[in-house]
Amino acid sequence: MTDDTDAETETDEGGYARDAAASPETVDRVARQYTEQGRPFARVTVVRREPPVSAHVGDRAVVTPDGELLGWIGGVACAQSVAIREARSALETGEPKLVGIAPDPASVDRPGLEAFPMACHSQGTLELFIEPVTSPARLVVVGDSPIARAVVRLASELSFEVTAVVPAGSDLPGADTTHTATDDVDALAAELRGATWVVAASMGATDDVAVEAALASAVPYVGLVASRRRADELCERVADRTGRDVDAVRAAVTSPAGLDIGARTPEEVGVSVLAELVAVRRDGAVADVSQGTASAVDADASATVANGAVGGETGDAGDEDDGEVDATVATDPVCGMDVVVGEAAATATHEGTTYHFCGVGCQEAFVDDPARFLERVEP
Repeated sequence: MTDDTDAETETDEGGYARDAAASPETVDRVARQYTEQGRPFARVTVVRREPPVSAHVGDRAVVTPDGELLGWIGGVACAQSVAIREARSALETGEPKLVGIAPDPASVDRPGLEAFPMACHSQGTLELFIEPVTSPARLVVVGDSPIARAVVRLASELSFEVTAVVPAGSDLPGADTTHTATDDVDALAAELRGATWVVAASMGATDDVAVEAALASAVPYVGLVASRRRADELCERVADRTGRDVDAVRAAVTSPAGLDIGARTPEEVGVSVLAELVAVRRDGAVADVSQGTASAVDADASATVANGAVGGETGDAGDEDDGEVDATVATDPVCGMDVVVGEAAATATHEGTTYHFCGVGCQEAFVDDPARFLERVEP
């Protein structure tokens, strides 16, 4: 083996053959595919070398978040391990870095470069530019409920790429793209592929389809705006249809979605949901405060029950008048969310009293069995 390589089959000691590695054209093609699919990766490029190493300036590779390296940056195993480790670190921080690998790290150490020892016997020096490539954080909101509209509107002010999945004819201001809702799980899964987050907020209309599609497309965060009771029922249905373990489905779905900030109005719930997404984005996990927006969507919350089913802040559940609730804010008797009377997604009249709902799903549940919900809220 010579000390400076042009041979395609040459390797560094203890390393790998160049001719066994992916070609530069393949590396570039894979990088394009990952970018189009919204998959994160790090691009690693050789920007300086000193023999004996088999890499050339301009050799390049891509490294995936799970540590797979595709391409050629030299065949030395220890150099590749440094490149993979630092590429994964760059993906976590989102910051590019310049890395030097030399027998004496002090010989290449300088401001702006992180130096590491070349531990392999073949020695040689490499300098690598590592660039993390990530797509814009993509949020998909399913539904056109007041909460869905609030989430989309507020998310448009943040650095989110927002996609809205809504019934035909609906339009959510603030969405970058809009798709028509469908009951076809496979079709919706194709739309969700590559999303960072999915928030199902159709209030029962298509939430189960959204959750099933999000799980099928391996979306990292799946949030459901629903009471805990409805979330449990939905997860059971999804588990039955997909053959998954119900506990695994429930563990994969965050519900109630959002941080527990005592939110009640759609806008407040929207803020709590986005706060949780920011926490996930920055830290990769949500702190203990993430218990869901219970006061807004948990039908079992005692504070919600105390406010009455239809009387807003001051009304009494069960009071009957001319069929209309004399309040600007009513409480959905199914999920417990505050609903602006003039903006209610649906209404239903029972025994002379009009009840206001955040979505069609809650309305249908109420109409099927009004006593079930009235018993829970009446004093």
